[in-house]
Amino acid sequence: MNGGEFKPSILEMIRAPFLFAIVVPLISGTIVSVKISNSFEPLGFVLVFIIGISLHITTNVYNDIYDTLQGADNDKSKKSEFSGGSGVILDHPDILSKMYMIARSGIIVGLSSTVLLMFFIDRTLWLPLWVLVTISIFLSKYYTAGPIKLAYRGMGELAVVIGFGPLAILLSGFGQNIGFHPILLSISPITGFGTLFIVWMGQMVDLPTDVKGGKKGLVARLGFSRSKYGLMGVHFLALANLLLVIVLFLNPGWPLFVVFVPHAYLIPKIWFELKGMKCHRSKIHYISKLNFKLYVSFSILLMLGLGMDLLLM
Repeated sequence: MNGGEFKPSILEMIRAPFLFAIVVPLISGTIVSVKISNSFEPLGFVLVFIIGISLHITTNVYNDIYDTLQGADNDKSKKSEFSGGSGVILDHPDILSKMYMIARSGIIVGLSSTVLLMFFIDRTLWLPLWVLVTISIFLSKYYTAGPIKLAYRGMGELAVVIGFGPLAILLSGFGQNIGFHPILLSISPITGFGTLFIVWMGQMVDLPTDVKGGKKGLVARLGFSRSKYGLMGVHFLALANLLLVIVLFLNPGWPLFVVFVPHAYLIPKIWFELKGMKCHRSKIHYISKLNFKLYVSFSILLMLGLGMDLLLM
């Protein structure tokens, strides 16, 4: 019902299930930071969690706003649960002002929590903290907002890897009074690549509407056939980074080998379905579900593996 009496809930507007994407690096980075320092700062963790969730909400809401206004989200793309947008503004255009308010409130909460975090961390981390938060806010809005529109210029994928990788991991480290430690830096790309599993697949699902709306991410630029290899490449980068961390940086490290198990089972299935597709078809929705299961299992096992590594140190 377009603009009818049933309004979307706040959870729908902020795309709550996908906030899991920021939870993974924040918890992973905190676990590694505790391993490094052999101590846990609960207030630092809480404030970091608020900052991360708030800015991710801002990202989700701005993404919906600008993709809708710029035509990348439409009635066709909203039919997929793994699409890049929720479609709530399409169904309820009158909530646009409320969406702007939610996005801006996320920035305010994030900034306020950053100020509070300064009282609990070393003064040498203040400047890096503010640089990190400023970049995060910039990416939150200009991932899709004009005039920069990173996701429309083939730079959105890099923004995702940076935002959900190094920026989120380092933020979690700052909350535990850990700076640019080699172990923290070594794991930082993994969660960024993990989030890109979903973003890349979402672009493949949305390919026809993205092209029509002028959203020329890497999938649109590569075309469907070549983007299949791109998806496999993203998964390979995450696993290669993980293997490097296990071998060179963690001790004992071996508990993280469990993270490879879902890929051993699901990647052959995903590739088998993808390789025979020469263009965008309805089967892409089934493949996106497999890819989502792989992302969730990869992320959960990553956190569990890091936690086990911490207990065995």
